[in-house]
Amino acid sequence: MRSRTTSSRAPRSRNGNGRSLSPEKRAQIIDAGKAAFLALGFGAASVDDIAAGAGVSKMTVYRHFRSKELLFAGVIDALCRQIMDGDLGRLLVLPPKAALPKFARRFIDITFAKETVELHRIVVAECRRFPALGRLFYRSGPGPCIDMLEQYLRRHRSAVHLGQSTPRRLAEEFLDLVRGYPHLRVLLGVDGAPSRREMDSRIASAMRHVLG
Repeated sequence: MRSRTTSSRAPRSRNGNGRSLSPEKRAQIIDAGKAAFLALGFGAASVDDIAAGAGVSKMTVYRHFRSKELLFAGVIDALCRQIMDGDLGRLLVLPPKAALPKFARRFIDITFAKETVELHRIVVAECRRFPALGRLFYRSGPGPCIDMLEQYLRRHRSAVHLGQSTPRRLAEEFLDLVRGYPHLRVLLGVDGAPSRREMDSRIASAMRHVLG
């Protein structure tokens, strides 16, 4: 009897016609799509350019993604997964006085990273025409971040100052205080990322708000 061997390769998915799709080619297409969309924006990036960048045919791109919009959605999902890489969750095993400043600094690094800012700009520009992108972006990035912090504050509600608020609202207020108007100025190209000193000051204010 032949022994079965296991493979470390990712399983192949199939398209609507039942054809086997290569995960390696999908990754190449997403990488090329990310480069094109971040450099050119959604409208100016073409599937021909993305296919050339991935080293595959245009037909191969369409086998993996039935439209440019769905490819863009795949790029958003991949970027958000890369950004939300588990670091935030690992920080929330500490008590609030230690965990929240670390969480806030990591959140700032993510929020003001060049790729995140460019992605945010593109989504805002395209979500009116393609509303699913906005929902996907929120579900993949901001939503899980708020959920994580809400659950943490719920577990540590005796150590935080809820007042008339809820853990969900307090989580949103904490993140709003940390990010603030500097983020809007960066998105609009009015200013660069804030200094470490300014962000430390914002984190201290957010900590006072949460801990009382």
